[in-house]
Amino acid sequence: MNSSNKLNVIYKILRVILGLLFILNIVGIFIVKDDSQQSRLAFNAFQSLSFLLVSTIPSFIERKGKLSIPDFMEVIFIMMCICHFVLGEMLEFFVKYSWWDAMLHTFSGSMVAILGFSLVNSLNQKRNMMNIPPIFIAIFAICFSVTIGVLWEIIEFLIDFLTGSNMQRYLNSYTGEPFIGRKALLDTMKDLILD
Repeated sequence: MNSSNKLNVIYKILRVILGLLFILNIVGIFIVKDDSQQSRLAFNAFQSLSFLLVSTIPSFIERKGKLSIPDFMEVIFIMMCICHFVLGEMLEFFVKYSWWDAMLHTFSGSMVAILGFSLVNSLNQKRNMMNIPPIFIAIFAICFSVTIGVLWEIIEFLIDFLTGSNMQRYLNSYTGEPFIGRKALLDTMKDLILD
C-alpha cells in the first residue's frame, strides 16, 4: 500500500469516527435533560461536523486546482485538525492549557506558509509561463499565511457572535466575565502575530 492509499485510509477512519461522534452527540442532546450538557453536546456535534467538512479541503484543492499536495502536508493538516477540533475544542485544551492556542497558531501559520510556497512553486514549475523569483514566492507564502490567519479570526468572530461561544477568548473561561479593553483584544492580536 503506497502512502496516498494509507492517507486515504486514515481519512476514511477519521471520518467514520467523527461521523459517529456527530451522531452520538446529536442523540445525546435528546436524551440528556441538563441544559449545560445539551449545550456541550451541541457544541461537540458542531465540532465533529466542522472537522468532517474541513477534512475535505485538501482533496478539494487537489481536484479543483489540479495540484498535488505532498502527503506529509496532509498528515500535518490531519494532526492540526485533531489538535484543534478534538483536543482543543472537545476536550477543552484551549481552556485547560494557556499555551495550546499559541502553539497551534504558530504551527498552523508555518504550515499554511509552506502550503502557499508549495502552491506557487508548483504552479511556477508546471506552467513554466513565468519565472517568479524566489523572494516573491517567499513574500506570497507569508501573505498567504497571514490572510488565512485573518480569515480564521473572522470565522472565530462570526461563530462567537452567532453562538455565544468564546473562541476569541473575550470572556474569562472560568467565570464567564467579559474582558475589558486591551485584554479583550489580546487573544486575537496574539493569534494574528503568531500567524
